[in-house]
Amino acid sequence: MFSDQQHKYALGRVTREFVTPNLDRLADTGVLFENAYSPNPVCGPYRGCLMTGQLTCHCRVYDNCWPLPDGVPTMAQVLNQAGYETSYVGKWHLGGNGAGPIPEALRGGFRHFIGYQCYNGFDPAPPYSNRVAFYDENNCEHVYDRHRTDVTADLAVERLEAVARTGRPFFLAVSFQAPHYPEQPGAAYEAMYENVVFPRTEDEEDVDPYTPTFSPYSPRPYDGCPDYRRYGGNMQKYKQLYAGMVSQVDAGVGRILDALHRLGHDEDTLVIYTSDHGDMQGSHGLKNKCYPHEKSAGVPFLARCPGGVRGLMSRALVSGVDIFPTILEAAGIPRIDGLDGHSFLPYLQDGKSEPDAYVISEYVLHDAPWRMVRTPRWKLTVSMRAYAPVSLYDMEADPYEMHDLKDDPACRSVVQALTGILRRDTCEIGDTRVTPEMRAAWYPAAASSDGNS
Repeated sequence: MFSDQQHKYALGRVTREFVTPNLDRLADTGVLFENAYSPNPVCGPYRGCLMTGQLTCHCRVYDNCWPLPDGVPTMAQVLNQAGYETSYVGKWHLGGNGAGPIPEALRGGFRHFIGYQCYNGFDPAPPYSNRVAFYDENNCEHVYDRHRTDVTADLAVERLEAVARTGRPFFLAVSFQAPHYPEQPGAAYEAMYENVVFPRTEDEEDVDPYTPTFSPYSPRPYDGCPDYRRYGGNMQKYKQLYAGMVSQVDAGVGRILDALHRLGHDEDTLVIYTSDHGDMQGSHGLKNKCYPHEKSAGVPFLARCPGGVRGLMSRALVSGVDIFPTILEAAGIPRIDGLDGHSFLPYLQDGKSEPDAYVISEYVLHDAPWRMVRTPRWKLTVSMRAYAPVSLYDMEADPYEMHDLKDDPACRSVVQALTGILRRDTCEIGDTRVTPEMRAAWYPAAASSDGNS
């Protein structure tokens, strides 16, 4: 299960203002990784890394509109071959945008599928003209008059029940759109935080949290957008609504965990919860994602395996690319070639066998592409092509990344060593532009769709 744009601090076990009893329950019965990272803090590229177990430079899913690459085995394909029933529910965002069926060729090998590409918002009334629609494996549209988060959880329970009834081993992936902007929690979850004040941390600066959406298209000018009128220029209100969406996802997670228990599979099933990336919320004067900073690249990460350790708050490093090899090991499937991640299953079992000595994240787009490597103590970010140091932080002494040490002579050897890791483990990025010919070849039905996440 994974959410969208949930930063690493948005858990009740980490920040007391957040109400997440079901994720807390998962933490109490498994492991909460406090140093977990997105391999690429953008919606579509993260999903490319997740489904292939490869860094962006290797799987080549550069942006939200890129599909999974041909010739690279996906999680679902490998599990299918091993006799698993594979099912996917929710936001997909690989090979298209906006409404409409997702062709089978774009679904990463999942046998059962009900989801959508990317569709922000909930309110079905103008000016959104929004419809909560999901598209199944037969390309049939299903339209709902409930909040997208609640629908996602309900469909996940339905699909869980269906694959469990087959009597075969199963793999279910559930992708929530929330708490990605626009911040539109259900009324009950909004009310939970009406009087909650979120403390300001030392890394925060004033910034307008509002971001327009493109699928559907937010009203222009922005002062005519209901979302802008709710929280434009008001970070405290934005955080309250954001927290409401996190709690609504948490409630959905609870229904899925309850269903797993009801079906008699909570003692023989590996359960993982994370997010594709975080939300800066004013940290370092920035908003949204795409940055190597903790609130963007750092994500919540909880995992529970049968017979494993319980209630462990872990400082071990883990990444989204580690999920694929972990699932293979849990399923008894030999590791395949080409994976960049490492299995953390032994760590879940004994709390000692740490999976990663370091993790890598990268962002390949626009004017300032970067690569980042994090060790237990250090975090180095370099420019994408020249590998010139952009920042170096001592994460033990400076968790909010306030003191850049890249030019400190005492840290020269650290910069050199970490740069060496990045040079060894990554490769050149190709052309990230999407031509009309590529777009038409990948997803003809969506060739005229506009916007991104």
